Amino acid sequence: MAQHFLLSAKAVTLSVLEVARMSDDEAYEAFKALRFAENDGEPYCPHCGCDAVYTFRARRLFKCKRCEKQFTVTSGTTFRSRKMSFGDILTGVLTFVNGVNGNAALRLRRDLGCSYKTAFVLVQKLRRAMASMQAEVNPTGEVEIDGVFIGGFIRPENLKADRTGDGRRQYNGRRRTIVTARERRAGGRSRAFVVPNEKAADPFIKSVVNEAAHVITDEQPAFSRYFLHFADHSTVNHSVGLVVDGIHVNLLEAQHSRIRRAERGVYLHISGNHAQRFADELSWRDDFRRVDNGQQFRMIATRALNLSPDAELVGYWQKRPDWLRAANRRRGLKALTHRRRGRSKVPISAYSSPATG
Repeated sequence: MAQHFLLSAKAVTLSVLEVARMSDDEAYEAFKALRFAENDGEPYCPHCGCDAVYTFRARRLFKCKRCEKQFTVTSGTTFRSRKMSFGDILTGVLTFVNGVNGNAALRLRRDLGCSYKTAFVLVQKLRRAMASMQAEVNPTGEVEIDGVFIGGFIRPENLKADRTGDGRRQYNGRRRTIVTARERRAGGRSRAFVVPNEKAADPFIKSVVNEAAHVITDEQPAFSRYFLHFADHSTVNHSVGLVVDGIHVNLLEAQHSRIRRAERGVYLHISGNHAQRFADELSWRDDFRRVDNGQQFRMIATRALNLSPDAELVGYWQKRPDWLRAANRRRGLKALTHRRRGRSKVPISAYSSPATG
């Protein structure tokens, strides 16, 4: 019997102890190498791209020789305005990717010794990095498509006499569906969407899956007309068996079983507001489950450092009203436009509170 990849020596190339034992200067150098990996770890200006910069001795600060703007290693990245040390951030990233079926913010809080709010925002930033990688996937070739329910179910009564109605209909009315399209090949990628039901995923599937693909589904009515849009369409009748005439969606069923394990055994509850983030995370974990943890760490850390700050996660716990967050986003966009055109900043009075009736 072949050895499971996670049991092999190839699965572990970086340990948490190795990162946690770094000094502050070593963690900073490692962080800088990830941030400026495109320039062999040498800093360059995030504003104009010039690699001729001054390095301050008293502070970890850089200044561009061309545009004369100052910046740090986290300027313009997901980790902008950080309060955690570089070592804690790197340890948090590695701890998060080490979770085969996910890693809850409560556990990360205990591992890092930080507050739950800090751990929650950190894992949401890392999920955003995973989502940005999954957004680049357009499945082609042989593609399996199926859905799985999340959101829990109503536990039936122990005694049969106390059970009422059809047990199959006893579920949480707020549950959602994760519909996944997965390539059937070695190293195949997947794309997941959170929708109310499988029928609602139809426009998303048709927009990302290549039209020349051979899609394979079960006999769900929502997938019945895919033969009109894709090059070929095969179906398997699960009421007959898991494999019928060589047709199956077992790779996707295995991926959905890992989603169920993550929901029931790790996260316990997946909020509807963040369900898409969880779906992207679990899809990413499944795609790269046979990649060593050191490479996973570098992939996520590098992608997070190449992403701009998420407006939703800035001031997340301050409970800012929606109109204020929208105004701040508009203000930032206008300010950026004015800076590019060489004009003065937009006055703050232009974004006053809307009139209340």
